Amino acid sequence: MNRKETLELLIEIEEAIEHFETRIDNAEWSNGFGIGLEFGSIREKNEHNIIIYGMCIGRLNERFTKQLNKLK
Repeated sequence: MNRKETLELLIEIEEAIEHFETRIDNAEWSNGFGIGLEFGSIREKNEHNIIIYGMCIGRLNERFTKQLNKLK
């Protein structure tokens, strides 16, 4: 993988992290003000998804760091 491909991959990983952060924000909003406030089952699903999304972000951060180290 050349330098340009590595930089493109870093951008893709950053976009994926932003995507999961947006999904976390939406789930938190739903639990605080939306349908999750009304229905416990949806609130529990949102809370579970928030945990899963956080794990995805953690894994993406690991990949980002690994690719960043390849540039050096």
